[in-house]
Amino acid sequence: MEKRTCTVPNMSCGHCKMRIEKALNGLDGVASATANVETKVVAVEWDASTVSWGDIQGSLEKIGYPAEV
Repeated sequence: MEKRTCTVPNMSCGHCKMRIEKALNGLDGVASATANVETKVVAVEWDASTVSWGDIQGSLEKIGYPAEV
């Protein structure tokens, strides 16, 4: 399992947090994804043999929350 955090600068409310967590936790291979609105940090744990970090970033971009690593 891989673990990484990233900053999502435009995450500003509880709705943003829910959208991000729902999108990432819905990806095959993601074991957990948690977002913190106060720090604007998303923590992700995933199986690299199933999903790539690029796929995770792409999912964030697709829903309007691009990540800064």
